[in-house]
Amino acid sequence: MLQSIRDRMGIGLAISVLVLLVVPFVISSLYGYVSGGGGPQTVAEVNGEEISRSQLDQAFQQRQAELRRMLGDQFDPALFDNDQLRRETLQQLIDRQVLLGYVRANGLRVSDKDVAEAVRSQEIFQVDGAFSADRYRRVLQQNGLTPERYEGQLRQDLALSLLQRSLRASSFTPDPALDRVIALQRQRRELRWVTLSLDRYRDRVSVTEADLEAHYEANPDRYRQPEQVQLRYVVLDPAELAESIAVDEQAINDRYAERQAQVQAESSRAIRHVLVAVDAEADAAAVEAAREAAMAARERILAGESFAQVAEAVSDDTGSAANGGSLGVLERTDVVDGFAEAAWALDPGEISEPVRTEFGFHIIEVTDIQAAELAPLAELRDSIRDEIARERAERQVFELGNELETLAFENPQRLTPAAEALGVEVKQSGWIPREGTEEGIGAQSAVLEAAFSEGVLERRENSDLLELSQGRYAVIRVEDYKPAALQPLEQVRDSVRAAVVEEKAEAQARADAQRIREALSAGRSMPDAADEVEGASVNGPRWSQRNDRELPAGVREAGFRLAADAAGQGVSRMARTADGWAVVTVEAVENGDPQSLSAEQREQLRRSLNDLDGQVSMRAVRAALREAAEVRVYEDNI
Repeated sequence: MLQSIRDRMGIGLAISVLVLLVVPFVISSLYGYVSGGGGPQTVAEVNGEEISRSQLDQAFQQRQAELRRMLGDQFDPALFDNDQLRRETLQQLIDRQVLLGYVRANGLRVSDKDVAEAVRSQEIFQVDGAFSADRYRRVLQQNGLTPERYEGQLRQDLALSLLQRSLRASSFTPDPALDRVIALQRQRRELRWVTLSLDRYRDRVSVTEADLEAHYEANPDRYRQPEQVQLRYVVLDPAELAESIAVDEQAINDRYAERQAQVQAESSRAIRHVLVAVDAEADAAAVEAAREAAMAARERILAGESFAQVAEAVSDDTGSAANGGSLGVLERTDVVDGFAEAAWALDPGEISEPVRTEFGFHIIEVTDIQAAELAPLAELRDSIRDEIARERAERQVFELGNELETLAFENPQRLTPAAEALGVEVKQSGWIPREGTEEGIGAQSAVLEAAFSEGVLERRENSDLLELSQGRYAVIRVEDYKPAALQPLEQVRDSVRAAVVEEKAEAQARADAQRIREALSAGRSMPDAADEVEGASVNGPRWSQRNDRELPAGVREAGFRLAADAAGQGVSRMARTADGWAVVTVEAVENGDPQSLSAEQREQLRRSLNDLDGQVSMRAVRAALREAAEVRVYEDNI
């Protein structure tokens, strides 16, 4: 069973990499288009072309998998309990179909060569840095795809990407518009503001019983206790098991030796080479001729001619040839895999056999090794022992998982037989709401999904084997259950009172902010207007820019939303701040100097504006096409 989990994880990885090929502005189904024939399997038609329920299911599952991968343990399956996301996914499929129709109508086509290059460039299809046809077919087969179907889908994605790039390429920001943007971006404003802290109002608020009852009755959802479960569960935890595992000295010594070999392999090396270039797609005769030329260069070196002389005379790498073939001091990751494998197998002064890479044949010599230092065994013994114990514990947990699942299945209403057989404890949780807890067993998304499932919750059966974080596995069962219910007022009185205090303080502070604003509009100064409100605090004047993080966010936003010509006119704007309310005025405005940016900065800003304009154009094209398209959605089939 655990092996099947690992297999599924491998397939999921393949899918996630494939998804990276899809342009970001659409949701794409990797399974191609399946015609529903206008019947119950068709969820929508776009200009006469069908979108099948199978397409929608697969795109929706893909979206769910993406969200699960992004959120990890924070993923909440309840997000997918309603059909909102499913309908959003359908709308994205419709948008995609509309855009594909536009692409076809305007002759935007992708060549076979472009598709082939896109396929060959994906690491998921490569072995040792090179495209593998066998791996390509295997990955597609694991995901239920044929090369024809996948490449057809990829061709569409590339065409849509071409459309987006063409729209971006057609966007250009002229100098006058660029100057206006700079003037606004770098504009300075002199701001004054009054702050009203809610703390001062909270202390003055009076709350009656009628206030509490009114708020409680008006906000029942706020005080509704969510459905909850109490669980009994068994966990197989490598960290706990590792504490009881003994590790012998020989295993520690062997692991230290491995570390030493790894350090050696990761060392920096001074390398020189002779390159006889040959194209990766060259015919057999050309490849053999290049190999023989490389071998002849090697024989000259072995016969006593200096490496530098041979490199200068023979090497097609003109950059290193001028330095006697020297490539300098390199890390293993600095060179392609085949070259690295050969170079890091050499001792200093040893001359390699011809080594084939995508560039041709290399004769390699390592002239120096700069090995990293490994701490003495005495310092690393404890950490190595812990590492080995953890690895052995993980293997044991993996093996015990099958047994735990079998025992839990054979005793579906009890966990004790499984726990006793494996020598582990049956644990008891506290109350866990459907949305989960911040820590503990209730923080695991797999546990929440299982706990509220039909079999575990309604039939009170043991769950399947659940994979948790940190290499742990568990089986759970529901011990007790509380349905969602409105909590009595007496039980939540403190929370209700706090909410009423907050509401009243908020209302009073906002009312006082409005009074100050009206006084300013009547021509009074800010200090005079603030004097009439107890606890009001005047701030500024202060020169600020849009990115001034020292100002309260609400104050900054309000100040730069006011019209520039309102400066000094007593025109104000109210703003909600982190701890209350504020009233903001603009005293003066200074536009930014367009010439304050360097030529390079101006061009960088221009490119950003062009990209933004291209995105806006893409949205506009999509919206226009969607409006003109004949779209029919079959609600009953969704």
